[in-house]
Amino acid sequence: MTPQLIASCWTSAGDTAPDRADLSSPVSIDERIALVAETGWKGMGLVHADLLKARNTIGYEELKRRIHAAGIEIIEVEFLNGWWATGAERAESDAIRADLFQAAQELGAPHIKVGAGEGINGVVSKKHMMHAFTDLAAEAEDHGVKLALEATPFSHLKTIYDALDVVSHSDSPSAGLMVDIWHTAKIGIPNDEVWRNIPLSKVNAVEVDDGFIDTPVDLFDDSTNRRTYCGEGEFDPASFIRGAIDAGWTGPYGVEIISAEHRSLPVKEGLKRAFDTTMAAFDAAELLTPTNS
Repeated sequence: MTPQLIASCWTSAGDTAPDRADLSSPVSIDERIALVAETGWKGMGLVHADLLKARNTIGYEELKRRIHAAGIEIIEVEFLNGWWATGAERAESDAIRADLFQAAQELGAPHIKVGAGEGINGVVSKKHMMHAFTDLAAEAEDHGVKLALEATPFSHLKTIYDALDVVSHSDSPSAGLMVDIWHTAKIGIPNDEVWRNIPLSKVNAVEVDDGFIDTPVDLFDDSTNRRTYCGEGEFDPASFIRGAIDAGWTGPYGVEIISAEHRSLPVKEGLKRAFDTTMAAFDAAELLTPTNS
């Protein structure tokens, strides 16, 4: 099979990371587009800071034209946090929400990636998250965009099952999950269990990468600095992909490589390594026994 692979924002961004004060890429947008296209990807992601930079210079219409002209079909936008919050945190989140809705609409993004924070500023109840996400999904539906909610082990929604409860509280077609192998495997959910227990109707996006069972520092540090390329860690992305295929997932796959090693490489080299190792995982997945046999 020939999957559509999306180079997530961090995969093509060069020397930047989610823990930096400035999340924008040091690589020019034209260079990123050229390198993503040259290394075989069908999609690319852009984080909020880079979206604003593009909007305020060339504009979204021109950005979309340049990306599509390079043969890149899918444009992914991210990342929304704080949608459950109050006060200054909520005000900042609402401003980002408006920006991302605009970007998703004008760029034709298939979804907006949505997070659940870092879980360090107190505990937010799942019930509160359910109601807040229902409101967010209703607003997203009004804007004609979809949401891909990502549970992370260091957030207010620590498992994909927590996120499924939140998404299922909404009856909006915009409400859906991001299923990322790093966040499921890192807390010990077997790949086949994920695809047995998560209804495909609730999935709006899927991401693959690889990582390690041990956590030398903490989970956020591990997520930011120790992810690795498919097949170079311990999470068995081939079986995850096999499960997704057998469950009926036919959409694209994001490839999110966030690591100190990846950031140290020339962008083209990192993109090619990420693409080639992911394609190798798909080749390996084809050789596995179907999970529903």
